[in-house]
Amino acid sequence: MFFKQKKHPFSQSEIALIETHLKKAELTSSCELRIFMEQECFVDEPLVRAKDVFAELQMQATQERNALLLYIAIKSKKFAILGDEAIYEKAGGVSFWETAATGFIKDVKSIDLTRAIVNCIDTLSIPMQKHFPANAFSNDNELADEIVFGK
Repeated sequence: MFFKQKKHPFSQSEIALIETHLKKAELTSSCELRIFMEQECFVDEPLVRAKDVFAELQMQATQERNALLLYIAIKSKKFAILGDEAIYEKAGGVSFWETAATGFIKDVKSIDLTRAIVNCIDTLSIPMQKHFPANAFSNDNELADEIVFGK
């Protein structure tokens, strides 16, 4: 599922920028946010693939069921934003997720992929902070704050 050689369009500084925003979002919330990228999505609906990745990364195992996944298939030009049960409901349902997806598409087209990802992280962090604020006594980092690159 994961590739070791560089098969992504990012420089080390771009990866560092994205991961800095991931860490910042998670420091202000008890939510877990991951980014998974692969070259191609071989299913028609990227949300189907995102659900598989979500399970493969065991993101449903977070204590509060508040994990989020930004799935991107670079060559296929497909993506999905997937939230676990608790964050999906509390963020505002379908309208919030559609707004986040629309913003991501707009940013990819008008800026670039790196900035689109950073902006999406920032957008997703708003309900994360509001509904799942960080707790200084138990804000465990349950999942790694790094981009996962698939095949």
